[in-house]
Amino acid sequence: MSSCSSFSDCKASRALLRLVGALMFLCVVISFYLGNYYHHHHQTYISTTKLQHFYRKEEKSNKERKYKNAISKTDKSRTMPIHERGVFESIIERVEWTEEQCSSVPDYHRQTLTTSLINATDSPPLPEGGVAVALKRWMKENEQQPCEAANVDGCPTCYLPPPTSCDVTTYTLVIMAHTTGRLKKFIDPLVGMMDGWPGMSEIIIVWNSPRTTLTTVTKEKERMYATKLLAWNEDPSHPLRIFFSLEEGLTNNLLNRYHPKLRPKNQAVMYFDDDGPFFSKEAMVDVGLELWRRNSNVQVGAWPRNIRYLSSRMKDAGKKGLKESIDIVAKDVQGDSDISYPSFTPFCRNITQDHVEYNRDSFPDFNAHILLPSGSILHRNVLCFIWHPVSRN
Repeated sequence: MSSCSSFSDCKASRALLRLVGALMFLCVVISFYLGNYYHHHHQTYISTTKLQHFYRKEEKSNKERKYKNAISKTDKSRTMPIHERGVFESIIERVEWTEEQCSSVPDYHRQTLTTSLINATDSPPLPEGGVAVALKRWMKENEQQPCEAANVDGCPTCYLPPPTSCDVTTYTLVIMAHTTGRLKKFIDPLVGMMDGWPGMSEIIIVWNSPRTTLTTVTKEKERMYATKLLAWNEDPSHPLRIFFSLEEGLTNNLLNRYHPKLRPKNQAVMYFDDDGPFFSKEAMVDVGLELWRRNSNVQVGAWPRNIRYLSSRMKDAGKKGLKESIDIVAKDVQGDSDISYPSFTPFCRNITQDHVEYNRDSFPDFNAHILLPSGSILHRNVLCFIWHPVSRN
């Protein structure tokens, strides 16, 4: 096990590990489980295997289920997104399915690591299947019925976003920062966005340092940008506001950009890091926002990363799934087709000694597992899941 060269390096490594873990959890919630639901011609949400084979084909007819409490209706023609308990039940079932798959792996597919694992920090790996244990415990301790409405005061229940949001025309831009040294880096492009990007009706600067770092700037050029930023914040007619994380009871955390306390007024939330990259209007608005409107229950982004498989078993399964995915993309398939997507590749550390590692060296066009925050678009409902109390376990 490798060790950090200094305390600051350790803190940085652990912060990065927490961010990567959170992004992976976000992808788990969005890509694997949110994708198990669809909404067609105002019919009720149902469990589906359209995006991922949740069950093996021979077991599909017996194991598919409808979530009785997973729908909250406001009227006869419209359904609210599925609430958190339906999502958590789906995640638990995915874990149980994964355990079944791992138990049936033949002996010749075990102990097939092709690369040795080097730990990034001194923190031990999360227990395999531990998310299901935490979810079951939380659901047992919190058996109350979900609220009738989402995203309102006094209603702690999280709800999935709708699969499409074609009527959305405005969005909130969120940029997280903590040092005046990067003010010029994001304010200059931000001015261009405010002048030329249609639909940007709100801008939230998540400031992860004390307010005094903006009000008492010594360097002249940085002070000029800090003064401009504070003036925008104090102008009630300006779309920009500063969210001072420390004043809201939060610590300097990379996940503050996803905190529900931001209360974005728009359903679509667009993200950039304070040091970029700042993609073009054509990429983010003309294409990115339009793609998100058609797929608002998933994260849409421009900066992908993937997780490297280190065992030959997972590599073979990953290659097979990638080829099947490309074949599907290459076909003329209608959106409501019953085409079967590749099965999820189970991660079986306990039984097969599988390991994976975060690929920080390349940005794949295909086979991506996570999206970095900068240049991504997310539905505001997802923020509730990221900071859900069950995540503390």
